[in-house]
Amino acid sequence: MSWFAQLFSCRRRYDDLSVSIGEHIAERAEELMESGTPRAQAEQTARREFGNVGLIEQRSRELWQRPTTENLLADVRFALRQLIKSPGFTATAVITLALGIAVNATMFSLVSAFLLPHLPGRDSKSLVVVSSVNPDARFQADTNPVSPPNYAAWENDTRVFSAMTAADEYRNGSLSGSGQQPESILYAAVSANYFSVFGVNPQLGRAFLAGEDQQGHDHVVILSHGLWERRFGSDPTIVGHTVHFNREEYVVAGVMPADFRLLGFPPQLWTPLTLTAADHTPSGRKNRSLYLFARLAPGITFNQARAQLNTLAQQAQQDFPDTEKRWGASIRTLPDFLIHNFNIGTALAVIMTVVGFVLVIACANVAGLLLTRAVGRQKELAIRMSLGASRFRVVRQLVTEGLLIALFGGGIGLLLTYFGIQFMRAGLSFNDGISAVPVTLDTNVLLFAAVISLVSAILSSVAPSLKASHAAINTELKNETRSASSGREHNRLRVVLVGGEIALAMFLLIGSCLLICGVYVLDHQKLGFNHDHLLTAGIGLDQARYVDASRQNQFVRNLIAQLQPIPGVKGVTIASDLPASGLGNVAIHIEGQQESRSNEQNTAADVIVTSDYFQVVGVPILSGRAFNDRDDATAPRVVVVNQQFVHKYFQDRDPVGKQIQLDIPKVPPAWSQIVGVVADVKSYSEDPRYEPEVYEFYDQRPVASFSLMLRSTVDPTSLTPALRHTVAQLDSELPLLRVMSMDGVIDLQRNGNPLFSKLLATFAIFALVLSAIGIYGLIAYSVGQRTHEIGIRLALGAKVSDISRMILRDGFKVAAIGSAIGFVMALPLPKVFDSIFEGLLPFGSPAVYPIVLAVMLIVVFCATFGPAQRATRVDPTTALRNE
Repeated sequence: MSWFAQLFSCRRRYDDLSVSIGEHIAERAEELMESGTPRAQAEQTARREFGNVGLIEQRSRELWQRPTTENLLADVRFALRQLIKSPGFTATAVITLALGIAVNATMFSLVSAFLLPHLPGRDSKSLVVVSSVNPDARFQADTNPVSPPNYAAWENDTRVFSAMTAADEYRNGSLSGSGQQPESILYAAVSANYFSVFGVNPQLGRAFLAGEDQQGHDHVVILSHGLWERRFGSDPTIVGHTVHFNREEYVVAGVMPADFRLLGFPPQLWTPLTLTAADHTPSGRKNRSLYLFARLAPGITFNQARAQLNTLAQQAQQDFPDTEKRWGASIRTLPDFLIHNFNIGTALAVIMTVVGFVLVIACANVAGLLLTRAVGRQKELAIRMSLGASRFRVVRQLVTEGLLIALFGGGIGLLLTYFGIQFMRAGLSFNDGISAVPVTLDTNVLLFAAVISLVSAILSSVAPSLKASHAAINTELKNETRSASSGREHNRLRVVLVGGEIALAMFLLIGSCLLICGVYVLDHQKLGFNHDHLLTAGIGLDQARYVDASRQNQFVRNLIAQLQPIPGVKGVTIASDLPASGLGNVAIHIEGQQESRSNEQNTAADVIVTSDYFQVVGVPILSGRAFNDRDDATAPRVVVVNQQFVHKYFQDRDPVGKQIQLDIPKVPPAWSQIVGVVADVKSYSEDPRYEPEVYEFYDQRPVASFSLMLRSTVDPTSLTPALRHTVAQLDSELPLLRVMSMDGVIDLQRNGNPLFSKLLATFAIFALVLSAIGIYGLIAYSVGQRTHEIGIRLALGAKVSDISRMILRDGFKVAAIGSAIGFVMALPLPKVFDSIFEGLLPFGSPAVYPIVLAVMLIVVFCATFGPAQRATRVDPTTALRNE
């Protein structure tokens, strides 16, 4: 309280100080007058003897009380008055910084949501995730699930883990009920201790009990908060009721809280994980489907756990070489695994780098404005320093103005960030995993906005303030006109700032255009099949009704037969995976070929199709034949391979008649004869590479989960009602998953590519506009400083065109230097991007460089043309008279 009293009573004390000084000077003047000195001379002498009154008052105040707080408040009040006196300058600077801060804060909201996620449960950051390392995977090799036998072995090693739980995260099930349409939902089968390992309790009801993960006791479910709200209307009495799930009755044990979510794992309900005796046999090691979450044992460090886990993985390789050969194990903390597995870090890093450069360009623009303003206040600053103000005090005053501009810019930027986040939410609806993550204006975003506002103030105000404080006091006081030499001296700093803006803008434009071109080429590449007029739908046959292969096969035959006569349907086929939609790889063995000396396993994508698949999808047969009705379950196994398979494993020799064997989990090994070769189809629409592919015949190996494809002569989505009606006639409880055209599937697989490209283009254009504003301000300021010089040139007979060329030349000189620097900086970008994106984007677009350079020069010309034209309209008489 005494501090506040001292702060608010300071004005009275300062008044007393001024009165005392006045009395002292008056007494001295009286003494001089008594000795015969005239009054005016006596007062003047008394003041001269006393010294600088203002400086003495200031130093006395600093000795009496806390100078920092009061001086800062005084600086703030003075800065506010100065900014209010120049509304145009203030608005321009504040809006420029507000836009820069807004785009950074908006993009950081994504970083906060995806890279700094809120983790559920107790002490979730101490949880670890154990995964398998696939020796043949080219992408995220260390995020593969674990087999049940490895789970059992590692769970029992209490030296490393105090608790471990398993989850089979990506299962599809059918939820139905009276009066409701059957719904296909994503669910997870988890160990009974799953929720206790995370340290989280259900919002309603209870977690799974010990023993409920045993067969015969596993018909209980726990609902996610979203499913409870959407499907069951937030019924608080749902616990204990039964739901019809996968054609069987399950008891609802509990409902999880809304904040229980893991990035990339969006199950809508959980069931107990039941492992059979067959799962623990050596053949069960091929079935890698479990994600393991664990807590380290007391006293065990992360590095010790990693070393012990590597030892366990090596032991498994030695004990089971047929299935564990070259497979390893990986351990990561839960936050690290979720971010790595979701694979969004690279895109966010690129976006944050781009918007960071945009903010630097905005700060350079504001710095240029502050420098110009400081030049106009040179005489004011010189008078203040001549009256005793230190350079530090002048710099602090100017920096305070920059801080206020950044504060206002940060406030407006946060308001813009709110609307930017709404826009980003709308653009993030392309993926269930993405849309499930809450993107909000949270504490992290607020702190980030505050920090970058402070950084912006420092970047934009310190250099101009230091430059302005080094003015020659005597020169400025003697000079009654604008100082050309002083203006040129300050102009050098502006040239550096604008040149840096152009260099950064050039770098951003080239980088953004390379990325946009790469994404465009990837999104518009030829996929190897005709995806036009093709309707798709996912179907999962449950084990309750379709217990064996014969029933699965019979359902598929009946479905195809009933869909064929529908008007507008040209062809119907089934495939285990949609073309160009991400295929799973299996190990293969080729009869007569030795294993690779490099110990690398031969792999290929495995697709199961019906006989009309290649005709319906539009994949040409290059040699041999397709499947036919003679290739039934009793006939010898046959397969069809693609060109890439022939190229990689047969060196482009004819493979028809050769025998291969596929290593498929839970399927007895058998040799299959190659009967045909088809053209290449992309395994994934967003991958520029072709993969070896093997096609199996559905009649010889039926699967419960597959995709249905209808070739149509009409708009494919118009066949959706007929498709649903036909499936309901065959099985009223069987839901369809994601009924959409193949074009729609491909659009979904582009994920955030369109949004990514739009953001890059927007930020690059924003950087270009800011650079144009910067060079316009530089040249306009230069013209204003050189008005006297231009007037003299015109008076001596210079042509208007000469003046125009001189101004344009000055602008292009700065632009050429900045563009050259940015051009050289951007030369390594294709290699940098190729390493960052692991070869998944094509960056061979050399034409981008000259095109961007030409665009930059055109923009510079447009920004310089206005000041150049204004310079040609200078009246020599007026210019010389004013000077």
